[in-house]
Amino acid sequence: MILARLALRNLLRQRRRTALTLMVVVAGFLALSLAGGFMAQTFQGLSDGAIRGGLGHLQVMPPEALEGEEAQSLEKALPDGEALAARLRQDPAVAEVLPRIQFMGLLSSGPRSVAFLGTAVDPALEPKHMACLDSLKDGAKTPGGAGSRWLSPDPAVREVILGAGLARSLGASVGSLLTLMSTTRDGALNAVDVEVAGLQDLGLKELNDRVLTVSLATAGQLLDAGPARSRLSIVLKRPQDTAAEQGRIQALLPGTSVKPWFELASFYRQVKLLYFAIFGFMGLVLFLVVLLATVNTLLMSVMERVREFGVLRAMGLQPGQLLSLLQWEGAFLGLLGSALGLAATLLLRAGLNALHLQMPAPPGTSHGYELNIHLVPGVYLAVAVGLQATIQLSALFPGLKAARLRIVEALRHV
Repeated sequence: MILARLALRNLLRQRRRTALTLMVVVAGFLALSLAGGFMAQTFQGLSDGAIRGGLGHLQVMPPEALEGEEAQSLEKALPDGEALAARLRQDPAVAEVLPRIQFMGLLSSGPRSVAFLGTAVDPALEPKHMACLDSLKDGAKTPGGAGSRWLSPDPAVREVILGAGLARSLGASVGSLLTLMSTTRDGALNAVDVEVAGLQDLGLKELNDRVLTVSLATAGQLLDAGPARSRLSIVLKRPQDTAAEQGRIQALLPGTSVKPWFELASFYRQVKLLYFAIFGFMGLVLFLVVLLATVNTLLMSVMERVREFGVLRAMGLQPGQLLSLLQWEGAFLGLLGSALGLAATLLLRAGLNALHLQMPAPPGTSHGYELNIHLVPGVYLAVAVGLQATIQLSALFPGLKAARLRIVEALRHV
């Protein structure tokens, strides 16, 4: 404890140099903590978008569904998809099962025809578990000014939800009558007339230019699908058990392939790797800045206190104890800097979130999002431990230099 008190007194005595070092530590803590909160917001938004965008927590598909070219028709399908869905709904861990049919074809409006990628969903179940209603464009933004609405649950009503870009390509608006053309499971060409119920903005131009959504009943008439389904999206009661439930459900359905959402969301994985690379490099730079700043502070402290160290050695202080003294100084710098950095992080986070700043649209998307830096205690703890370790490392070289001082030369030092 004597060494700890001496270390604290030395820091208080050199207030200007201590303050400069603390500013570096606080800046490093602030930058890394806010970056961690921003990353958490981004990852949460991407995961929610993938799960509620149609993937669910788990997807059941045919084993060959992901082999070769991606299937957009019933060529690779679950022949008894509805029976599997009914079976899975009885599972105590499953909140809901959403059957889907993926298909492709041509969408016609008079002389114009555009290729599309279609998804057939259950109109009644989809809005309860997915974010399909959030992507609907309001009436003021639709070409005809009519209000967008979701698909009717009536099987006799044939309606379609168009991507905004696809609607522009055809000059269609809410209420327009269009013709869907595709091939049945037997390879025959078939067509049905549909009415545009609404327009949607999925955030990606490529999707808006090609996607449409219809009911399972309409797709069944167009494709002669019967009970076949392309995939089953499973919504779990406990999302945190996704990995464990994947193995259990896979064992229950040996003739299928069960995949978790994070294996299917390639955009999520790519963005996550990119962010880890960017902020990992930033963390390395801040590590070097804190290391050099702390080494400089403690080394200058050693050079200015040579006679003091000589007196301490003459009074019986051992070289190891002198090294411990500087380690204590580094420990106080790290603890105080992390505490101040945490306070600054919480204040700045609250201020930025209160401003409701709108971030620009990321590359490839059509709209931005509101900045909401998350509170991530695990990140704060990791940053504090990392900075503390950096400072203790930076105190090692000056401490070794002080421990090697000869008592007589130190006392004669001017």
